[in-house]
Amino acid sequence: MTTLDVEITSATTARVTAPDTEVVQLSAADRTALWTAIHQHSTQHAHATAAPVDVTVREADKTKFVTVTPDGTATASTPSGPIPTPNTPPAQPGPSTDATAPEDSLPAGPVLMAADPLPPAATPRLGRPVAPPSAGPRGAVSTLAAPSVPAAAREPARLGLRGRVNALLGATLTPRPSSREARLRQAAAALTGPLPDRATVAVVNVKGGVGKTPLALALAATVATHRGAGSVVAVDLGEAGSSFADRIATPPTHEQNALSLLTQLDAAADVYSGTLTRYLARQPSGEDALAAGADTDRASGYDDVDRLAALLGRYRELLVVDTGNSHLADRWRWAIAAAHAVIVPVPLRHDAAAAAQRTLHTMATVRSDVLTRSVVVITDGPGDAPVVETAAVDAFTALGVPVCRMPFEPRFAAGDRITLRGLRRPTRDALAVLAATAVELMAPGTS
Repeated sequence: MTTLDVEITSATTARVTAPDTEVVQLSAADRTALWTAIHQHSTQHAHATAAPVDVTVREADKTKFVTVTPDGTATASTPSGPIPTPNTPPAQPGPSTDATAPEDSLPAGPVLMAADPLPPAATPRLGRPVAPPSAGPRGAVSTLAAPSVPAAAREPARLGLRGRVNALLGATLTPRPSSREARLRQAAAALTGPLPDRATVAVVNVKGGVGKTPLALALAATVATHRGAGSVVAVDLGEAGSSFADRIATPPTHEQNALSLLTQLDAAADVYSGTLTRYLARQPSGEDALAAGADTDRASGYDDVDRLAALLGRYRELLVVDTGNSHLADRWRWAIAAAHAVIVPVPLRHDAAAAAQRTLHTMATVRSDVLTRSVVVITDGPGDAPVVETAAVDAFTALGVPVCRMPFEPRFAAGDRITLRGLRRPTRDALAVLAATAVELMAPGTS
């Protein structure tokens, strides 16, 4: 595989360097046209060599990585997104591992985030819905984006080849900036950052069967492993027949549900921490789960949900809300109004992508600024229709909403109960980066 090194020297010019060839100067009328020129040049180089080409794009202090194939397909080779800022202190590195360590002892691979669209090939677009109310400026999205590593993250590497060299020779090699270990340290640092009062993440899509429930539960478990037991609660705001209680690792008892907790709230002047824990099902990673209960109508009113959230927010740092499919339900509208970050899972299917667009537009009618705190997560699966991706990503980025990718997770698809240790390593890595992105979206002043 050959390589190209691209240095963006201005908003309209770039310099391309390849091994054993002359430097090529690219120029264009504007920034978008410049990205088009970079993509076309990379594709031509891949076609000429009849092999994929690794492209490194450097601009100021940012470095972006992508692999371009001879047919023009561009795939990010490292994740990106608003993980920690350079002033964020690094997290403590994970435990040492060696060649004999089991896979479950290792953290997992990344979410592919975006920022500055890489012009796609011509692909049929999805239907264009009416534009939602303006949600304020938001960076564009691209598969060429990747975060730089904070200079402060200089602890010796514990994973990979550098980790093994350090362990064997007593060296102090630090992780490569683009390495999996560096990315996971960035995510860990962000995940321990400050949260607003009653911090809430809502997992939303008006279409059922797209993976909202397993993603919400896995996100709650991921945050709990970094912030500690009792810091996070996953809340079921689905309709009757929700699979929430069937997907949590430790099923709830007969009184561990929102209806019982509301009854306690009605009967008592106050509910203290010790009483609250009776109504929550503690999960293996330390997060709690609050199921809806059999009579979901009793706990579906806007005010009732708000009362529950206010109580949970007194004793838990973060609420991860699994929403239902009806955008007319009071509990759904409460989730959009209250969320500090919204995650929209989208399988690569025409119906799911169209439903996600409707979801984003409906969200914006409930709360005009919600798209500035939203992220779309494309989830890989065996039933994917790849032709959907370019059109779908195009539609989402036109709304200013970043797009991430999650690897296929068999336990999500099979309907199994969700435990973090039971998920594949790439899934756990992706969840860490996605959860860190959600935490960063909650930061004051984020838009």
